[in-house]
Amino acid sequence: MDGGGSERQLLYLLKGLDRSLFEPSLYLLRATGALLDQIPSDCPVTAFWTDRSAPKFNWPGRIHHQQIQHLAQHIHAARIQVVYDRLFHMTMISGPACRQAHCARVSTIVSPPQFDVERPDNRWRWIKRRRLAKAYAASQALLSVSQGTALAAAEYYGIPRERFEIVPSPIDTKTIQAKSLEAIQFPLWSSNAKNIVAIGRLGSEKGHADLLEAFALLVAQRGKAYHLHIAGEGPLRHALEERIRVLNLSECAFLHGHVSNPYPLLEQGDLFVLPSRYEGLPNVMLEAMLCRCPILATNTAQGAGEYLRQFPLGDLVPIGDIPWMTRSMLDCFDNNAKWKARAEVAYHHVREHHDLDHWIQTLSGILQRATASSA
Repeated sequence: MDGGGSERQLLYLLKGLDRSLFEPSLYLLRATGALLDQIPSDCPVTAFWTDRSAPKFNWPGRIHHQQIQHLAQHIHAARIQVVYDRLFHMTMISGPACRQAHCARVSTIVSPPQFDVERPDNRWRWIKRRRLAKAYAASQALLSVSQGTALAAAEYYGIPRERFEIVPSPIDTKTIQAKSLEAIQFPLWSSNAKNIVAIGRLGSEKGHADLLEAFALLVAQRGKAYHLHIAGEGPLRHALEERIRVLNLSECAFLHGHVSNPYPLLEQGDLFVLPSRYEGLPNVMLEAMLCRCPILATNTAQGAGEYLRQFPLGDLVPIGDIPWMTRSMLDCFDNNAKWKARAEVAYHHVREHHDLDHWIQTLSGILQRATASSA
C-alpha cells in the first residue's frame, strides 16, 4: 500500500463503502506501504507473504500459482462474494482465483497496456498478455479511467469496446484541501524562489529525466532562483541524483523521496509539471488542479494528454521535447496571470467532475450488480 494513485483509490473505497451493504476486506501480496496504517479498523487485511518465505527451489510460475491458490482459498474461507482489482499484477492473480472460487469480479484498467504490460522490465509479456485478456474478458464488470485507455485496452486484449464502463478517478477534495494548508516540512523550500513541483514514481515512464534536462536549460537562462522539487520513490532515484550532480543543480533541484502529505507542495508551488511518457488518468494532476497550481504536462495519447485536449485546463508539450518544456515553464513565469486564471477554472472543473461521493456510489452499484449477475 504505497502512496500511488491506485492504492489511494482502494483506500477511498475501503473507507467509503456503506457498511450496511458491504463488509470490505483487503488482500495484498505484502502488508507494507505508507498507506497501510490508514486502512479502516473494521477492514481485515490478508497478505500472501505473511509468515511465508520464498521457496528454496523456484521455477517460472511457481510463486504465481501459489498466489492464485492462496487467494482462491481465502475467497472461499471468508465467503467473499465479489472481488475488485485495479492493477494488472493483481488481475493476473484474481482472475484465475475468482474462476476457481466461483466469485464475481470487477476489474479496472488504469493505464494503456501497450505501455504498461509491454515495459522492458516486465518478463514473459506474451504469456501475461494472453492471461490478462482471458481474465478481463471473464470479469462481470470491466472498468477504465478514460476513453483513451479503454480503446487502447480493447485493441490490445481483443475485447469489445462496449464491454468497458468509463469511471473517471475521484479525488478526496475535503481531505486534500485541509492537508494542503499544513506547513511544508522541507528546509530547502524557499518562498523567495519560483518553485516547480513534480510528484510520482521515479520510473522511466514518468519522464523525470526529461524534466531535469528541461529544468537545467531554464536555470542556464534564468539562474538558480528557480527550484525544482520532485516527490516520490522508485528505481531511478540514484540515477536522477547523479544527473542532478552532473548538471550542477544540487542547490536548486531536490529529490524528496516519499512525501506523506504532498499537497502543501501543490498549494504553494508555482507550477506543477507532469512529464510522463504514458499515463492512464493521473490523480496527481487532478489534485494539483484542486490546489489551484498551474499545470504543464506531456501530450500523451491517453492520460493527461487526452484529458487536457478535451478540457484545456493546462499546457501540453510533446513527449520528450526538452526545449519546448523549458519554453513552457518560462511562459508560466513570464505570463503568470494567464496561467493562474486557467488554474482557477481547473479548480472548479475538478470539484464538479471528480467528486468522491459520486465515485463511491457508482462503484457500489457496479459491485452490487456484479454480485447479482453471478448468483
